[in-house]
Amino acid sequence: MSGWWFAAGCVGLFLLLWAFKSRKWKQQALVLAARRPNPTREQFIALLIADCDREIAEFAWRIFTEDYSDWGVELTPHPDDDYLKDLPIDPENQGDWLDEFCESFALSHGDFPRWPDGAQTTVRNFARWLADGRRSLTIAAA
Repeated sequence: MSGWWFAAGCVGLFLLLWAFKSRKWKQQALVLAARRPNPTREQFIALLIADCDREIAEFAWRIFTEDYSDWGVELTPHPDDDYLKDLPIDPENQGDWLDEFCESFALSHGDFPRWPDGAQTTVRNFARWLADGRRSLTIAAA
């Protein structure tokens, strides 16, 4: 019977820690939303159009809007957000995003260039990286 109490205690502790973390993350989202403008979809695309094609900007809008919506705050992505520092987005998501991107554009995930060492993880840099990677894979295939 003591094993059940231990398991219940572990689950309770996990839920308590998750609640505290969730509150902290929501507070981070509120601070970010207050610190900078929250562009609309079209404004976001216009802010990125010099860095990538429209379809890549639309892809970035979709994936970041999905992740940002988890925080229950009026928050939209901004090209200058550092998605690993400004908000607690799982770094593993970048790999998921790349898989989805490559699937959408019929590209090989294995051939995609690595993320540049030392590059900031801003939404803008992510969009540029996708654009540069797609360009290099398209040129290599031609």
